[in-house]
Amino acid sequence: MQLLLVGLLAALLLAAVLAALPHLRAAHFTPFMPGGWSSVGSAAGVLFFAFVGWEAASHLSAEFADPRRDLPRVTALTLAVITVLYLGLSLATVGALGPAAATTDTPLTDLLARSVGGAARPVAAVAALFLTFGAVNAYLAGAARLGAALARDGAAPRRLARGGRPGEVPRRSLAVLACGCVPVGAVAATGAADLDRLMRATSTCLAAVTLAGVLAALVLLPRRTPLWWAAVGSAAVIATVLAFSGPLLLIPLGLAAAAYCFQIFARRRPARGRGLQEDHA
Repeated sequence: MQLLLVGLLAALLLAAVLAALPHLRAAHFTPFMPGGWSSVGSAAGVLFFAFVGWEAASHLSAEFADPRRDLPRVTALTLAVITVLYLGLSLATVGALGPAAATTDTPLTDLLARSVGGAARPVAAVAALFLTFGAVNAYLAGAARLGAALARDGAAPRRLARGGRPGEVPRRSLAVLACGCVPVGAVAATGAADLDRLMRATSTCLAAVTLAGVLAALVLLPRRTPLWWAAVGSAAVIATVLAFSGPLLLIPLGLAAAAYCFQIFARRRPARGRGLQEDHA
């Protein structure tokens, strides 16, 4: 089911790009960067939210028949496909819609409507509803596995590790996710918080996690190799994106502080338990 949903999403994006090609106008690409570098930094956060996420499936690597062989292949293939689709969609959006792209909430629908006609709007709306479920499903599955793995390694409460083995369902980790998703979903549904703000907050957290992973690569990879230099460049780009997040940076910093405090507590608790046992003896 997941493969079918992702395949439909890729086909929809490709269809939108191909349908927009006859409507591209060179004049829509000038002036270049009219809002200056600040507008690029602001847009980078949104683009990071759009581009990041495909790697969430890596937390499901234990389900692969041969993770050591399959994961690098899937990662490289996915990165190539996502890059082509997203660059194509961004060029099609600017080239076909021009200034109108800044005033629409659904540029993908407008692209299809301009090429196919008004009938594309309800079709795109229904497709977006079901295809969004595919993305949410992948995120929840990957995050549940991640929670179980963190618990297994001592970075989260041990009780969450149950069901984390391949083929099992990490129900406790899923329950924690549900407890977090319900209030956030209620806030978004009632309009108590701006959806753009929620998206940028999520993007800041994703960028912070990605930066941490890239910095770890600088330590783990052989120095001065092509991969190591690629990690250096990636770290610089992600750090620049984070710099434009402003006060939203307090969210990942707060989460990191909470995780650090938990690890200190988790280390002291066994030591305290051993001390009580020795006193009792």
